[in-house]
Amino acid sequence: MHAHQPGPRRRVDFAGLKVPAANYALPSPSATLHLGPDTPDRLDAFYAGRLTVADLSTAETDFLREHFQTQLDAVREQNIDAFERRVPRRYAAARPDAAARDWADAVTAAPHTAPSLLVLGPTGTGKTHFAYGALRAVAETGLRVSWQAFTEPDLFAHLRPTAGRDDEQALQDIANADLLFIDDLGAAKLSDWTEEITYRVINYRYEQCLPGIYTSNIPPKELAAAIGNRIASRLTEMCDRIALKGDDLRKGARP
Repeated sequence: MHAHQPGPRRRVDFAGLKVPAANYALPSPSATLHLGPDTPDRLDAFYAGRLTVADLSTAETDFLREHFQTQLDAVREQNIDAFERRVPRRYAAARPDAAARDWADAVTAAPHTAPSLLVLGPTGTGKTHFAYGALRAVAETGLRVSWQAFTEPDLFAHLRPTAGRDDEQALQDIANADLLFIDDLGAAKLSDWTEEITYRVINYRYEQCLPGIYTSNIPPKELAAAIGNRIASRLTEMCDRIALKGDDLRKGARP
């Protein structure tokens, strides 16, 4: 009887089981014997792609769904706990709307084909709140996705040359994040250096098809002048645009 450990030859049909694909631990053979003496071998054949979901019994498919769902629920709790420790206090109550949940599902199901989001709107219309709500939606899927978040000025401050640090590696660590949120594009004064940094980060993610969320107060027609034509062009191609409208919600709000 074969050991049931995940490996490169495993190709479990998670879609057929109707559970999100993830790097789950497979059940041990002894845990499935109560379903029948031949179940461990049948499941081993299923993991290897020699049997389909239709070949399994109802009891076997129900067992697998519950086994994987239990792990998904545990990771979801860990994800939400980690998100709530990292999110700025101002946005701790951010919750995703339907559009954010749909995007999170797309990102976790197929990160290299899912679009990034470009969230535009006047100051105070809830762009940052929306973005953190979307990051929470990713956490709530139960799939592990690492993320980094910066305002544009903080990004530049973080990447300014620093003695004793590998500055190139610092840039690559940000550019290569599973999911990147850059808030307030165009908030910092444009210079050759800031344009180069922004271009290198955005272009890397464009070329590697890595998802992200980008927000800006700049009107669409003025974005290229504010952040550079090459950057704006890539954002236009790689992002779905979300336009937020309305009054400044911060006016009159309690501090």
